[in-house]
Amino acid sequence: MREFNIRIKALTPIWTGDADRENTTLRETGIIGSLRWWYEALIRGLGGTACDRTNENSKCKLDHEKFKKALKEGKSIQDALSEQICLACQLFGCTGWSRKFIFHILDKDGNLKTTPIKKEEEVIFEFIPLKQIEDKEWVLLNLTLYFIAEYGALGGKTVFKPSDEKSRGNNFYHQDFGLIEIVESKLKMFKKEDLEKYAKDMRLEHINQEGYNWVSIKNFWCVKGKYLARKNYNESSFNKVLGRKEQKNQATQLVDPSNNISKWLAGSKGESKKIFSFKNPPRTFGFANPDIIDFNGIEERLKKVWGNENDWKLLKGDEILDSLTNKILETLK
Repeated sequence: MREFNIRIKALTPIWTGDADRENTTLRETGIIGSLRWWYEALIRGLGGTACDRTNENSKCKLDHEKFKKALKEGKSIQDALSEQICLACQLFGCTGWSRKFIFHILDKDGNLKTTPIKKEEEVIFEFIPLKQIEDKEWVLLNLTLYFIAEYGALGGKTVFKPSDEKSRGNNFYHQDFGLIEIVESKLKMFKKEDLEKYAKDMRLEHINQEGYNWVSIKNFWCVKGKYLARKNYNESSFNKVLGRKEQKNQATQLVDPSNNISKWLAGSKGESKKIFSFKNPPRTFGFANPDIIDFNGIEERLKKVWGNENDWKLLKGDEILDSLTNKILETLK
């Protein structure tokens, strides 16, 4: 077994949070949880299944008696696991099956890091195998990190909204968190079609993704070079896209409370909104939902604040995966 190291640069601070919900110490579990969420979205986007860990009735559990029986019948550990638990749980763990790796965050000199990751700081993500990790699992993990770096965000406080107000723009709850850049990763890459075959071959039909299937890279979109923000007391491009009232004293209210699209995009207490935006560097991303609003619907909402697509383009999850896998393959040649 071998370790996997990937060197990253934080373009913004990275929030991991501690027991007091502060960011005074670095908590690796905060990074792992975020990595897992994106890894699950990637698996679904490649045509596989990943359980909903927030739902007690649908999350994976390993039955050890069935697992031992499968091994006695001559099945490999991978095949025995794939009969019961999804690809995400195989790597990150679930009830009855522990995570396959130890995760450390090191400073640029290779020393264990305990302080928060600051803007412009370089760190090393170190993954040390505890069990056999398949090559394609390493590749999927690597691709997940590249996806986050190019199009997503890592860690907590990524739901904060930017502001162009001079008096408020630097306030904590308007800051950007979680944007990273890959500095170095030498792990090999497979073609997208090979990863799709792997994910589909490992599909578990008993996993019910209904109601959570929107959390898939297939439904992901991103616009680079653009951000949504509050302009002043009465104007907020972010709220306009979500379907909320723009006035600051009414900013949590929907323009039309009966509009299911706005309800879904804006989220509610305990349910995140579905659009995320960052000012520096500018990036806006989010999800569509085939049952509620498609990519065209998202584009129309964005056009209301950015105009027609003369200087921006909505990139969709499938085309992102195509370009990203090809880019990594070219880099490693």
